Amino acid sequence: MAIPSRVLNAYRQIEPTLDVVDRYVSQTLRAWCDQRSYPFKGRKKQLPSLSEKLESGRFERWSQVDDLYACTVVVPTATHEDAVLRFLSGAFDEVEVRRRNSTQKAPEVFRFDSTRFVGRIRYLPGLEIPEEAAGIQFEVQIPTAFEYAWSVVTHNLVYKTDDFDWRKQRLAALLKASVEQSELLISGFEANVEIVPKSPHPESDAKQEIVEIFRQLVESGAISRELEPASWSRFADNFYSLVKSYAGGWSAPAKSLVLASAIKEKVEKAGDCAGLMSGSIFQIALGAVGSAIVPGANLSKFVVVDSVELRDFHNLEAIPKAFDFEG
Repeated sequence: MAIPSRVLNAYRQIEPTLDVVDRYVSQTLRAWCDQRSYPFKGRKKQLPSLSEKLESGRFERWSQVDDLYACTVVVPTATHEDAVLRFLSGAFDEVEVRRRNSTQKAPEVFRFDSTRFVGRIRYLPGLEIPEEAAGIQFEVQIPTAFEYAWSVVTHNLVYKTDDFDWRKQRLAALLKASVEQSELLISGFEANVEIVPKSPHPESDAKQEIVEIFRQLVESGAISRELEPASWSRFADNFYSLVKSYAGGWSAPAKSLVLASAIKEKVEKAGDCAGLMSGSIFQIALGAVGSAIVPGANLSKFVVVDSVELRDFHNLEAIPKAFDFEG
């Protein structure tokens, strides 16, 4: 598209400094986001988009444009926003924070309204950037994962099209309403669980009881807290898979509980797991199955990750199917 010459010249003049802001802010934020598994995306304002934005009549001067550089930090839920804002305020000079739902919005309206941080690079003596880079405002949007997906999907379909279609606007709003509904369910996830009617499912019921049995063993000190799994649900899945490897599918729920109860009795009686500081809680189950603690239990079909702890602490010498670290 054709760009008014005055806009073009102003942009070309500031572009080298804008590149500095791009590099500095991106490097600062990307490293922090990577450590926390927050998706990050940054970009300079493209000239055609900037020109159209200036023509909106909303800006009186060049210094009011706050997204010549803009980036996005995607958080799992809105509860993560405060941590991001604290980091931004510590790393940059804060100009303004526009919180979600802070602008007027009718109850029947659904539009993009994620939290946004407007800031500048904090110029300090010795910082190897041009001093004028500290005068450029930039914007950091902090959408949730659902909001970001909505914006990515609808942006080009609705806001970057060659026409203006009421139906497209309506459909985008409907999708945003679905996003808000999902956000509400997630933000009150634990409370909302109570309103969901529960259906009987032997496998799920067995896994829940497995978690309760082993968590109680950890809480009581019968199993060292050092062995507590990173995910109890993953532990229950692995425990159940172990039982399924030697038990028929229909009998796995009952046999899982038989094994868990037998391990509980053995651990509490022997007291030899209270001082374990290495290995994993799952290795206790492997050792029990390897010793045939219950009738029919065996490791003939289960792939075991071999380690010295299995031999030294759980007396598991012969492993029929060992994981291949060299393959």
